[in-house]
Amino acid sequence: GSHPLLQPVNGYATRAASLADRLRIELDADVTLEAGGKGAFDILRDDRLIYSKLETKRIPNPEQILDLLRKL
Repeated sequence: GSHPLLQPVNGYATRAASLADRLRIELDADVTLEAGGKGAFDILRDDRLIYSKLETKRIPNPEQILDLLRKL
């Protein structure tokens, strides 16, 4: 099954926890939260980066992440 890994920096911990809850509920995913580097909010699945705030310059939209994970 799916095992997304969210790596938010401390300031984004609440958003990451909320997104993790949605992934658990809507995708029955086993989600792991880890502290990331300054300004980071990365989402990985099976060690593969699927979203990076540093690359996109914005916080991930939960719907966008759900769509990405459903397509994998």
